Amino acid sequence: MSFRKLMLLAPVCLLASGCVATQQDMLQMQSQMDDLNNSLNNMQKNQAELAVKMEDLSRNLNSSSESMKDISVQMDRLTARLDEIDNSMNKRVNAIGQTIKKQQDEVESALLPAKTYNDAYSAFLNNNFDGAAAGFKTYLSKYPSGEMTENSYFYLGESLYLKERWQEAALAYANVLEKFPKSGRVPAARLKYAMALLKLPGDKKAEAVKYLQSVVKDFPTSQEAKTAKDHLSRLVPPKAPQKAPAKAPAKKV
Repeated sequence: MSFRKLMLLAPVCLLASGCVATQQDMLQMQSQMDDLNNSLNNMQKNQAELAVKMEDLSRNLNSSSESMKDISVQMDRLTARLDEIDNSMNKRVNAIGQTIKKQQDEVESALLPAKTYNDAYSAFLNNNFDGAAAGFKTYLSKYPSGEMTENSYFYLGESLYLKERWQEAALAYANVLEKFPKSGRVPAARLKYAMALLKLPGDKKAEAVKYLQSVVKDFPTSQEAKTAKDHLSRLVPPKAPQKAPAKAPAKKV
């Protein structure tokens, strides 16, 4: 039974119980009941409005939930796209890095022979003949067909000669003569080869003289020819002039 029905039955109960209510009491009770009815109506109205708000809120939440789902899907797509871009960029960067490294290796490969030779020649100019010899040997072992092979053999001989390593020096000069027979260094190489031979133990004089004479014969105007003549003058004694045969006395007729 509702509260309103209970309130309507209250006067009847009072009459039935033998209680006598004054008119003023009845009016006051009626006023209270009206207030109560108004309060109930307001509560019902507020309840209805609250229900509408709850329904709107529920719809808004559902809409927000759908929006969040859409945003989440978009974020996933964006993340996947960013991953693709990142992978693509990494591949490009790696490709560029490999290209740059390859070019650097090619440049270093092209410059390294020149650097090896220049370092050895610089050591030679600074009277570091051991370092120079080691550098020229390195060049010849790594770049036997390099542009500076001829010079490397010659200055290797020079470095070894100045360190009084006569046999090794002679071999270096011999390589110049054998591998570069048309080189402009042939006169110097022949001269220094002959001079190295003269320093070796054993009788190498005949071979040395042969090379000294070849310098004078093939390059008569060179400075090496002048030096070769000086050595020959000490090695080969001048031939005594031959006397003319005596004439037989004329026969008398």
